[in-house]
Amino acid sequence: MQTGRVVVFPRVFAATLEEIPIPCPGPGEVLVKSEFSCISAGTERKRYMNVYADSGVPQRPFPVRPGYANVGTIAALGPDVDSYQPGERVLTMANHTSHYLRTVGEDAIDRIPAGVQSDQAALGVLAQVALAGVRRAPPEIGQAALVAGQGVVGQMVVQFLKAAGCTPVIATDVADFRLELSRRSGADLTINAAREDVYAAVTAATNGNGVERVYDATPVPDALPTSLRVAATRGIIVMLGGPMGKAELNLYADFFRRDLTLMGVFQPLTPTERTPHTPWTQQRHRQFYLEMLESGAVNVAHLLTHVASPLEAPAIYVMLAEGGEDSLGVLFDWR
Repeated sequence: MQTGRVVVFPRVFAATLEEIPIPCPGPGEVLVKSEFSCISAGTERKRYMNVYADSGVPQRPFPVRPGYANVGTIAALGPDVDSYQPGERVLTMANHTSHYLRTVGEDAIDRIPAGVQSDQAALGVLAQVALAGVRRAPPEIGQAALVAGQGVVGQMVVQFLKAAGCTPVIATDVADFRLELSRRSGADLTINAAREDVYAAVTAATNGNGVERVYDATPVPDALPTSLRVAATRGIIVMLGGPMGKAELNLYADFFRRDLTLMGVFQPLTPTERTPHTPWTQQRHRQFYLEMLESGAVNVAHLLTHVASPLEAPAIYVMLAEGGEDSLGVLFDWR
């Protein structure tokens, strides 16, 4: 029996690589052999550390298989599958595993254009998260916008806002290395929120008007009070970073009096079925990202900071739990 491998969290603060039998595709299924899988650092770090235990949201008990972004090649076809061919590259929402099955017509399976590199395509599900946030409060050409948090999702939001014609696009973070990458992503102004006055810098950059759009891609609630303060009157604040915990807000002065809108975006609630009322589905967001990569409209090569063997999974998750060590896009290489 041929065996593959899969990353598993057997318990809190533990990651292992386990053997699994390589399955045979049944009717309507394809077998995919992985090339790269992308770590969703925010989600997987929280699961590894069991942060969700205090969220009030029920979680599956350990052990769990992390990951939801995988690029691989079709290795075998089940009976009656004629819409794919062996050797085709696909982006799916599979775990960190060497081999897996997908059901045609039910699971996410997106063909990767010939001109798109597999490692960059592996960021497609994080791009899907960024696009869900931007789509919830569509920016307009000429609007000022701020993106709080410059992880992979925040960096992609910066690029999508530039593509939409926003100006200035302002990026904030507490890490200088991320802000340097933000400038390569197209940010017009970067602000280190750990040592600079964000409100003063945004006020100066917008002639005192504030920003019409704020996209908060941080994992903590501490940025929210500042997001309210820097927003222009009748501005919109979109939270897409999954912050955990509570924030103390001056609701009357910083929210109510300026007629602001605050919205949360939980990407899995993005529709999966396209209708006239829901034209932008999860699949369409992924495919749009791949098209932008192919055309050069977005550039993510500089966002890939770590490419590791799955054998290094225990050390990778320790690194992320301890703060990330200047990491951004982290991939497992299954080739």
